[in-house]
Amino acid sequence: MSLLTYLTETYGVNEPILSSEISYKNYSKPWLAKELARLCGTGELCRFGRGVYYIPTTTPFGPSVLSPQKVVEKLYISNGTSVNGFYSGQTALNIFGLSSQMPNTLEVCTNNEPSNRRNIKVGNQSVILRRSRVTVTNENSKVLRFLELMNDIPEDYLDDERKNILQKLIVDEGITKEQILRYSKSYPDKTFRILVESEAIYYAAQ
Repeated sequence: MSLLTYLTETYGVNEPILSSEISYKNYSKPWLAKELARLCGTGELCRFGRGVYYIPTTTPFGPSVLSPQKVVEKLYISNGTSVNGFYSGQTALNIFGLSSQMPNTLEVCTNNEPSNRRNIKVGNQSVILRRSRVTVTNENSKVLRFLELMNDIPEDYLDDERKNILQKLIVDEGITKEQILRYSKSYPDKTFRILVESEAIYYAAQ
C-alpha cells in the first residue's frame, strides 16, 4: 500500500491530515516529511499549513480548498476518537439557536491551549482559544460545554424561547444533576445562577 492510498483510506478527501498523527509502516519522520513534500509536488496532496495536509478533489476552479473550520475542529475539538474541546462564546450561542448573530471569529475552549486566552489565525479564519476550566474528555464534554454556555449567556438575556432551547438541550444531551454539581464548582457563580433562572437545571436527569 502506498502512502497516498494509506492516507486516502485513513482520512478521506478534503479532511485535515496532521503529520504528527501519521504512522505508516514504522517509517521515520524525516522519510514521511520527504514523501509528503513529494506528494504535494505532484498535486496529489495539498499543504494547508504547518503540519496540516489534505487530499484535494478536482473542481472547475482547480484543486479543492480545505475548510479552516475543519482544521480548527481537528486541532482543538476532536481528533476523531478523543474529544478535547468545544465551541464556546458567540459561536456556541449561534450554534444552539440562542443568538442570530453570525460571529466572524470562532471561539473554542480546549485542552490544547495553555493560555487563558489567545487569538490566532487558522488559514483565513480568526479563532479565539481559551484553556478549558476542566480537562475535557469524551465523558464530560457535553456537561462542560453546557456549563460554559450558561456562563456565556448575557445577563437579562433569557426569554421564554431561549429558556425552552436550554431546557430541551439539557434533556437531549442527557446531562445529569450529579454532573452539574460536580463540575459547576469550577465555574463562576453566574453559571449556576443562569442555570436556575433558565429553569434548565430542573430538566436535568437524576
